[in-house]
Amino acid sequence: MSVVISTTKDGICTLAMNRPEKLNALNREMYTGLTEGFNNANADNDCRVIVIKGSQGIFTAGNDIGDFAAALSEGGGRFNHPFLLMKAMLASEKPTVASVDGAAIGIGTTLLFHCDLVYASHGASFHAPFADLGVCPEFGSSETFPALLGSHRAAQMLLLGEPLSAIDAERFGLVNQLLDSEVLDNTVDEVAAKLSAKPADALRTSRALLNARNRGMMEIIEREGEQFGRLMQTTEFKANLEKFLKKSTA
Repeated sequence: MSVVISTTKDGICTLAMNRPEKLNALNREMYTGLTEGFNNANADNDCRVIVIKGSQGIFTAGNDIGDFAAALSEGGGRFNHPFLLMKAMLASEKPTVASVDGAAIGIGTTLLFHCDLVYASHGASFHAPFADLGVCPEFGSSETFPALLGSHRAAQMLLLGEPLSAIDAERFGLVNQLLDSEVLDNTVDEVAAKLSAKPADALRTSRALLNARNRGMMEIIEREGEQFGRLMQTTEFKANLEKFLKKSTA
């Protein structure tokens, strides 16, 4: 079974993370599947809308720490995979709708700021514990978090590592609507169908105008990436990584 299931129906391309036994923790295979999914959907004239979702009760636990460590020992090739996903999402011209049930951790939260619409369950939570691991914000979150949440709430998430609740995510505008888990996917499907039914050129043009403020986002991502890479070479990061690995296997 694929760790990312891609389906297209009635103009809607759905990318479903499918590694629930690992809480949809993102390894290299999953990053590749999501990147290919976004690139293929963007190139597919039959696709008008992209939906990204997790599994029941979990969106994603963020990076797979074991795979993260394995990539370090193999020379660090792993770290190009998140960057390729970021690039694919930013290059996409299709409206993207996220369906979030349960926890969205790390890049699971930061990617939501690059979706056009986000719907979540009442049990959702949003967590960016980069500093706890010994690294720094990624996917433009040093810009997107304070822009949407304000500098103090952004610091609470990115420096203290405290999660954002579903209620606060809706209040601050990260989430469009909170729903019961049982109706979440159906509601997202209905929203995607409404988007798919609109004139495609007008939809793409309107989205591009709405997102014009993000034209310098890749520069921000690259700047974050330089610091992320530097921090991964520090003894502090390596000690934290070892601690996380021991905790996950305990």
